[in-house]
Order: sequence, then C-alpha cells, then structure tokens
Amino acid sequence: MSPAPWFFSPPELWGPNEVRLPADESHHATRVLRISPPDLLTVTDGKGTVARCCANRVEADVLVAEILERDERRPLRPEIVVYQGAAKGPKVDDVIERLAELGTAEVWVYESRRSVVRWDTKKIDKLEERWSAIARSAAKQSRNPFAIRAGGGLSWTELLRRVAREPLAVVLWEEAMLPLRTALSGPVDRIALVVGPEGGLAQEEAEELADAGAQLVSLGPRILRTQNAPVVAVSALMYHYGLIG
Repeated sequence: MSPAPWFFSPPELWGPNEVRLPADESHHATRVLRISPPDLLTVTDGKGTVARCCANRVEADVLVAEILERDERRPLRPEIVVYQGAAKGPKVDDVIERLAELGTAEVWVYESRRSVVRWDTKKIDKLEERWSAIARSAAKQSRNPFAIRAGGGLSWTELLRRVAREPLAVVLWEEAMLPLRTALSGPVDRIALVVGPEGGLAQEEAEELADAGAQLVSLGPRILRTQNAPVVAVSALMYHYGLIG
C-alpha cells in the first residue's frame, strides 16, 4: 500500500479534532488526487506537527479532514541557515527547492557587488511568495514537517549585521585555504552558511565577512556554481553533524 499523500495546512486552520486544507491544497487533493471520504492523508503545519487524517467532507471546495493521530516532531540540530547571493533566472528557485528537501531551516537572498541581478521591493514580494510555495512543495515531497523560511532583498549591510549575530558562520570563498570540515567545532544549535553570487565574492567582501566573525572556508579545488555550492555544503554539514548518512 502506498503511503498517504502529504498536505500542508497553516496552524490557524487546525482545530482540536479537524484540520482544513487551504484552497490550493484542497484543489490538489480533491481534483488532482481524487481524495474523498474516507481516504487517508497526512497533514503538516510546517512547524513540526504531523497528523494522520481521514477525509471527512468538502465544504465550499475546502477539504475537511478528521485528525486520527497527531505527532509533534523536533527540528534538526544544528539548525542550518543559508545566505545565498542573488542569481538570475530560476537558480534561486532551484536552491530553495533542494535545500527544503534536505531540511535547511532558512534561506535569505542578499545583494552584493558582483550580483548580476537587482530586485525592487515589488519583485521581492512576488519572489518570496513563489519561494514559499516552492519550499512547501519540496518539503511535502521529502516528508519534511518543517517548511523552510525564505526571503530576499538583504542589503550587504544587513547581511553583515546578521552574520555578526550568528553563533557560527562560514563563508564559501574560492581563495580560502581552510577546509570546511576544519572550521566546524563540536555540537552547535545553529550554523550559518554564506554563498557568493554568480560572480563570486570580492576580496573586500570576504574580508568584511571575516571581520563580522565568519570563517572563510573552501569546499576543495573545484569551483562550483552558485546554485550547486549550497547544496553540496549543506549536505556536508548535515553529514558532519550526523543528520544524514
């Protein structure tokens, strides 16, 4: 028997015994997957709650499911946050999709000197909506009960400010001599990873990040594309801390 399909429903749509799926999820469940009472489904709120449910009824095109079992999951530790340099086309979309599948907690897109794209506030708002949808879809596909938090439009100044507050931050830089694994200490609750844009980080920028408290690290002799580097690095971090493998 195939596992029950996963759906996302925000916390405000949950009750003690029932959960309602939002419009897009209800459409996918009833029109695409043809779910109807008493079919089983799994619903998560994206914050760690996972419920085994039974389709109960449809009200005004909204699927209402009865909660049979409820489980509270704990987030992975260390929590991994990625600061990703702005990139053109669908590259950031790809990064968010892959990192959501891995279980990354946050992705924040910033602009730097060599960023090849510049986004205004209206564009950022639309991108954040799309990234959130991509993250939810990827999380459901990978059975990840925690939806990645994704946003953009960070200025360089804001990036430095955030990095300075991180308990442990590493920066992928092609000129760094320190291997990533050497920079990793013992158990930590949170680690931040900074990935440069398509043109890479300028030396002055790398130095400013180091002054903010980050360690400049290398993944090895190969130069990876901006959309591939965070996936490789996050996988390495998760392996190092025993979260995968």
